[in-house]
Amino acid sequence: MYVEGVGVTAVREWVIRNARGKKFVYESAAEAFGELDEYGPGAEVLTRRVYRAMFRTKPIEDWQVVEAP
Repeated sequence: MYVEGVGVTAVREWVIRNARGKKFVYESAAEAFGELDEYGPGAEVLTRRVYRAMFRTKPIEDWQVVEAP
């Protein structure tokens, strides 16, 4: 189990999953929703919280679909 502290942070990951299931990574919700229309019908924005430490990423929660604001 990771504990937030030196070199470990809890962050949110953002991706767009297109209709074929391929995922594209983004830095923020605003960036992901800004690009969503380019991936066509069936594309959706997903997010999850993860711990990042050095070169490792450990999910805190599963992917969740985010509705457009």
